[in-house]
Amino acid sequence: MTDSTSQSLVALERDALQALVDGDPIDSVLRDVARAMGRLQVPPLHPGTGVAFLRLDESGASLSLLAQSGLQGAPLDALGTIRVGPSGPPPGVAVFTNAPAAGALGPAEVTALTEPLTDDDGRIAGALVLTGLSRPEEMPEPLRQTIGRLFAMALRRDRRDREVQDLIYRDPLTGLPNRRCFDERLAETFARGVDAASPVSVLFMDLDEFKKVNDTLGHEVGDLLLAIVGSRLRRALSTEAFVARLGGDEFAAIVAADAGTATAAAGRIVRALKEPAMLRGYRLPIYCSIGIAACPDHESDPALLKRLADMAMYYAKQSATGIASAATPEVRRAMSISAVEFDIPAALQSNQIGLVFQPRVNLVSGRVTGFEALARWHHPTLGVLAPSHFIPWVERRPDLALKYTEWLLQSLVDTLIRLPRDALVPISINIPVSMMQSDAVFTAMLSRMSEAGLPLSLLQVEIVERALTRMPAEVEAVVERMVGLGIAFELDDFGSGEANLAALSRLPFSAIKIAGEIVQTVATDPRCERLIDGVTRFAETFGVSLCAEHVESPAQRDILRRLGVEQGQGYLFGQPLPASELAAATRTDHRGA
Repeated sequence: MTDSTSQSLVALERDALQALVDGDPIDSVLRDVARAMGRLQVPPLHPGTGVAFLRLDESGASLSLLAQSGLQGAPLDALGTIRVGPSGPPPGVAVFTNAPAAGALGPAEVTALTEPLTDDDGRIAGALVLTGLSRPEEMPEPLRQTIGRLFAMALRRDRRDREVQDLIYRDPLTGLPNRRCFDERLAETFARGVDAASPVSVLFMDLDEFKKVNDTLGHEVGDLLLAIVGSRLRRALSTEAFVARLGGDEFAAIVAADAGTATAAAGRIVRALKEPAMLRGYRLPIYCSIGIAACPDHESDPALLKRLADMAMYYAKQSATGIASAATPEVRRAMSISAVEFDIPAALQSNQIGLVFQPRVNLVSGRVTGFEALARWHHPTLGVLAPSHFIPWVERRPDLALKYTEWLLQSLVDTLIRLPRDALVPISINIPVSMMQSDAVFTAMLSRMSEAGLPLSLLQVEIVERALTRMPAEVEAVVERMVGLGIAFELDDFGSGEANLAALSRLPFSAIKIAGEIVQTVATDPRCERLIDGVTRFAETFGVSLCAEHVESPAQRDILRRLGVEQGQGYLFGQPLPASELAAATRTDHRGA
């Protein structure tokens, strides 16, 4: 090699190294190297020489084009994907034998010389292909070493870039993309265009009772469980969705489909996770809640679509299936008031949230036997909000959940204290199981009831049926201790979910409230009448009383009474009342209602 050629080779290497340091893409760097090689005029190279760099895939089975200069037509087409083997195109043979190989490339019978290239560890990682040579001879050793060194350095830089990308965009525990990657993919999806012909749905999912796994079995077991969930999600959705772990026990997916197809995908997730995981000798059931929002069905802005799916996920926790769609009116309304989460503490202090009371009536005598306390938030801008619109936000913050539940019980005690002794009847209140993790929530209430000389039997706590399917052992223990002290517990909304009969047999419920959706059709659907007849016998077996919710007509009342249901509650007996009207209400005769 002449001095000028050596200087050109040094300049080629210097420019390539600078481009790698500057962060240029490696295909761009190697393309510039290929162009510079054609200008070196070092035998066997000359200005017409075609130069290509091929990269070996991770399996070691095939080569693909990484960068090239000077190739076109059939020879370029022949470099698309090349199988590695003892025969065939020169690049595949060179990599297989780890030795230079010459031969025809493509149908045009263009002669090509291929040199295998290695990475930093000396493993074959690709190949250099030269076409249109002045004569079929090997490259000078300085040129071979320089090109091999640059190729290895380019691969090293690329590997480092991929590792950095993994740190930025991939969750190390599950191997799934992370929140940042999910957000960018969703933005890219919307940038490409989303409409009725190309819909997209977002699924938000979290694991129910995951905190209990961490707290009782340790974070190591919790991490193993998350890894299993990630693997099952990939299998359940296959290639139809982009699945990510957002953090903690929250996962998300982007599905290129409408809400109906996304709901079917959510069903597959629930079924895939249903099989318990065996970890460290523990058989751990996996329950999840999934919220779904679709574009253009529900929202056209990606940020709002995510918020809708997140909101729907919290409503899914109240669903028997564990799945909820943003199409439901409750989720849409909750979306409009989601910003009020931080208003709740001030609302409790300023008495914006208060209680109203719906009478519970003996269906035979017509006498008021008790009331159910219902929370109402008189929001200054959004009007009157029922608990379903703000309780999901309360449950998300343990500190707020404790404060709200203590307020709820204290307000109930205040009402009982103010009632005349001859008007005292039991009052029930619905408390989510997530707010009954310990006795602490009842402590202040127990003390005040005792100071006022009021029997604890005046307080009745309602637990919805669907909560039985996932009730923590700690809550069951709290219920048993409170019953031992005299507080009554009732099973609410019976017939609307998936009752855990084992839990029902263990827990000392004093009453069962039949779901309103069953009661409302009892006068028009004989099947509902037979169903309630069966519930009546069920209650007799367990020795508990029955109350029907949402009784709205005399016909419903008469059928319920004939079937042996003792008590009823609903608009037939009046609207919810303020505390000031309770004493008078206890003297009302509802036989003529």
